[in-house]
Amino acid sequence: MSLVSSNNKKVFLSTNTKITSTEKVNIILSPELYWVRIFDIPVKNTTHARHVLPTLFEDILSDISELSYQVVKLEENKYLCFAYINKTIYEAIKKSGIPLSLVDNIYFAQNECEKIKEFTFDNKSFIYSPDNILIKVPNIMLSNPINLNENINKIELSSHKIDIKLYNNVLSSKQVYSILAIILCISIINIYKLFDCKAQSSKIENEIDIQKEQSNLPSSILQTNSILKKYESIENKDIKKRDFLEYLLSNKTFKIDKINLNKDIFFITFNSSDKVRVEKYISKKYKIISSKVKALDIQVQVKL
Repeated sequence: MSLVSSNNKKVFLSTNTKITSTEKVNIILSPELYWVRIFDIPVKNTTHARHVLPTLFEDILSDISELSYQVVKLEENKYLCFAYINKTIYEAIKKSGIPLSLVDNIYFAQNECEKIKEFTFDNKSFIYSPDNILIKVPNIMLSNPINLNENINKIELSSHKIDIKLYNNVLSSKQVYSILAIILCISIINIYKLFDCKAQSSKIENEIDIQKEQSNLPSSILQTNSILKKYESIENKDIKKRDFLEYLLSNKTFKIDKINLNKDIFFITFNSSDKVRVEKYISKKYKIISSKVKALDIQVQVKL
């Protein structure tokens, strides 16, 4: 990756840089776009050092809420520490005219220009201070500056790339943290409700089991459904019988002597000789199996 990256065009990006490029570029950031300090931090590695940087930069900068950090270890307990605002660098790249899709890697000038102790770029002057920090200075302070425009491709890039998000953050860090806090609260409430629902469900299931045991009901849902279907069938048959009797008895012109039932077949004896009339009335709603006249009675069999 370093070999591919070194072949890309190198550009120095300051606050007012204008660049036209149709090829991949490696960007070297001017000190105007970041803050850098050397701190003595009694920790073993850069990961631990990064954790204390917000506190250290808080003494230098008034607002650290949007800062990102990078650390380079110089020697035991001594670290070169960078702070930058992602949004500021993102806007500077967009303003320069470089398409974001052509940006390969981004570097701090502090690390990349060490072999050039003083230089100029776009009528701006930069020099390494006595404590080896690259700073912007008035032009008159340089004695023998190098024109960085003419020498930038001679720079050998280091491995200290910057992790920059090449998109604009619509929300501030505080807003993001607030939203995350709200989402966390909602998640906790939902988790609580979930456990509460499970507890209530378990309670209801236990009560159902108790009721089944007290009522001598089967524990299996399949057995229960089978029993329900059985009684539903019985109920439906009883309803049909009731409806038939209601229909039969609602006609006051017929005198019924006897009614017998065998399964779903009714045996009715009418005290009447008008067989046609009786059959006509019953067959409107029910199926007559047989009918016959016996003496002065009519005997009819009806299937429900």
